[in-house]
Amino acid sequence: MSIKSNDIKKLYGLSAGRCNICQVQLVEKDVHIGEMAHIIAKSSNGPRGNNQPIDNTYNNLILLCPTHHTYVDENPLIYPVEELRKIKNEYENFISLRLDVTKDYQTDLSSLNTLFQFIPITSFKAMVLELPNRISNNFNASDMFDAFYTDNPHRFPFNNIELTRHWLTFLEKIDCIEKWMGGSMRIGTTELITEAQMFNGYCKPGYNIYVPNDYGYLVLNKKNLTSLQIDFVCKNMQNFVQEFLYAHTELINYIRTNYKEIKW
Repeated sequence: MSIKSNDIKKLYGLSAGRCNICQVQLVEKDVHIGEMAHIIAKSSNGPRGNNQPIDNTYNNLILLCPTHHTYVDENPLIYPVEELRKIKNEYENFISLRLDVTKDYQTDLSSLNTLFQFIPITSFKAMVLELPNRISNNFNASDMFDAFYTDNPHRFPFNNIELTRHWLTFLEKIDCIEKWMGGSMRIGTTELITEAQMFNGYCKPGYNIYVPNDYGYLVLNKKNLTSLQIDFVCKNMQNFVQEFLYAHTELINYIRTNYKEIKW
């Protein structure tokens, strides 16, 4: 069964006639170079093949240039079915946003540009990779965002629901790290005492987990914490760092895909 014209029109229309990976224009001087690649292969022996009947509908097709069609089929482990569906969905959403530049889109873009004047978000990955031993004092996105929200309560949540979801996850993972950066550890235990608890009158004695040095860093307080406490901090921080890196990457990739005019 051939691909129906309605599916072809939908595929090209929602992709604006461009490769979903490299975004190259697929019509050059009246020469058509686009290729409609199957997400699940036509043959059970093909890349990403299974034993299901051949599906030539829009849902099982992704628009690619010849170069990426070949590369995708030669690397099924890099581009499994789930990854191709994700690429297609994200690219078509990006095209939809670009073709329908609304006031809401411009407001969100302006909000992000304002935030990134004060939050060095692209530097955060390098900062957290120095944990659990130390972290820069510039890792303070929560305070900067709180100040932004206080002055601009109408700008958050963002108009884009997916952007809001990514941002909230990002802030949640920052908060996990900041609790340990500003917290204390009760003497003789591995109990975390957060700054919020201290401000609310929780006064059991303890040592700061991280202490400032003269070079703009908070460093792990190896002088006062026991080896057991240090091991406990390191184990937790390593988990929080991995979770943060994933959330940070997802947020950055989403913004780069959907807000090309962003000023980092």
